Amino acid sequence: MVYKLFCLSAILIILLFLENFAVVHCRIPTTLGGSFEPVTVPFDENLRGHAVDLPDTDPRVSRRVKGFEPEQISVTLSATYDSVSISWITGKFQIGNNIKPLNPKTVASIVRFGKLGYPLTHEAIGYSLIYNQLYPFNGIQNYTSGIIHHARLTGLKPDSLYYYQCGDPSIPVMSLIYSFKTMPVSGPQSYPKRIAVESNTGGWRET
Repeated sequence: MVYKLFCLSAILIILLFLENFAVVHCRIPTTLGGSFEPVTVPFDENLRGHAVDLPDTDPRVSRRVKGFEPEQISVTLSATYDSVSISWITGKFQIGNNIKPLNPKTVASIVRFGKLGYPLTHEAIGYSLIYNQLYPFNGIQNYTSGIIHHARLTGLKPDSLYYYQCGDPSIPVMSLIYSFKTMPVSGPQSYPKRIAVESNTGGWRET
C-alpha cells in the first residue's frame, strides 16, 4: 500500500513539473500578451513556385493618382436593394523603419450620388481609418496603410442605375463619376426563368 502511494505521488509530481515546464518554457506567445521578440526562420525558396513579389514601383501595382486623390474604389452590395457601401483609399502606404502613419482626419469621406450623371443631388458622409503593423524591434520593417474610407448610401430604389463620385470636395480631391445598379426587389419575379445545372461528370442541362 505504501509503495502504491509512493508511486502515485511520484507520478503526480512529474505531471506537475511537466505542466509547469510547458507553461513557462513552451507557451506560444500571442499579441494578446503584449509585444514580444518575434522568432523567424529563413524562407524556403522552394515554396515560392512561380510567384513573383512585385515592388511598389512596378507599373502594375504603382499608384496612378497624386496626393489624396481616391483610388482602389469599390462597391459592396448589401442584403437589401436600398443600400450599398462605397470604399476607397487616399494617401500612400508606407513600408520602412521610420514611418509616420497618416491621420485619418486629414481627408473627409464623402460620396455624392444620384440617378443623373450630373448633378449628383445626394450626399453620404462616411468614416475613415488606417491599418498599421508597427514593431518595437530593430531589423523589422513596419507598415502603415493609406487612409481607408467607407461610406454607406441609403434610400436607393430597386433595379436602378446610380452615378456616384467619392473623395473630399473641400480639398478638393474627388474621383471620376462611376455607376452601379441596385438589386431588384426580392421575389419570384426576380429569379431567372431558366438555370443551368452542371454535374460532376462534366455534363450540364438547362431547366
